[in-house]
Amino acid sequence: MSVRRNGIEGDMAGHRGFGLVEFGAASFRAGSPEEGAAPAHEVRLDAFALGDRCVSAADFHAFLLADPGAVDHTMIDCIDPCFVVHRPGGFALRPGCGGFPMIQISFWASAAYCNWLSRVEGRAPVYDVAARTADLDRDGYRLPTEAEWEYACRAGHPDGAPADPGACNGEQAGPRCQELWPGRTGVGAFPAGHPGPVPVGSTPADAAGLHEMLGNLREWCHDKYGPYRAEPVRNPRGATRGAFRVVRGGAFIDPPAALTPVSRMAAYEDTKCEVYGFRVAVPR
Repeated sequence: MSVRRNGIEGDMAGHRGFGLVEFGAASFRAGSPEEGAAPAHEVRLDAFALGDRCVSAADFHAFLLADPGAVDHTMIDCIDPCFVVHRPGGFALRPGCGGFPMIQISFWASAAYCNWLSRVEGRAPVYDVAARTADLDRDGYRLPTEAEWEYACRAGHPDGAPADPGACNGEQAGPRCQELWPGRTGVGAFPAGHPGPVPVGSTPADAAGLHEMLGNLREWCHDKYGPYRAEPVRNPRGATRGAFRVVRGGAFIDPPAALTPVSRMAAYEDTKCEVYGFRVAVPR
């Protein structure tokens, strides 16, 4: 398993607050005999890189300021407890909330951010948000495929066991995570003491150098949700039909059994809820 960490250096720090972890081309056995993750099957992946943490509210707000017409208030939910709100003059970042992950965001708003980041870094945008199509053969930023996400998570959690409930922000979050909840720190609009996400990168990185892969937020993947097949596959991209997308990793409301490298969930692509966020991927 080839992994190389690529941090934020030089001009990269000016437009994104996350680094990239690089993964070499590899084969692995995806899925498991568990219900919802069966059958286990062989997957071959080309090299890719994955954000070392989810996109923050500050990262996303920078995109909204730079390209105000790319996303409207129907693509992100700007009602409490959001970190980015919609005002008469446009979108605004709530004080003290920039380090928290961007939440209440639909799949297509996440895709719009990926397109903006691609343009900023001189890459070809992957998504046509208006047409709701994508070309993953382009070199731009995108949501990770489900297989990429699972491979990266397995690299960080090689034993495949559920995350330690006390060390990740799930339903049974320990005191360290609870102290970081916005409802405890007094920022944003989460009710006092109420569970919520922790700031991106605030929990220790896993063995692959990735933060909050398990717990905190259910992360959008590129794939449309569908059943696995037993045959070996290269660079799988999900079902060809449907409007439900794969989400992975589990959130601050989910039990330990849902916080594993193989656990799968699905969400309607226009869903906007405080338990959803995203990190980006890019081909290498």
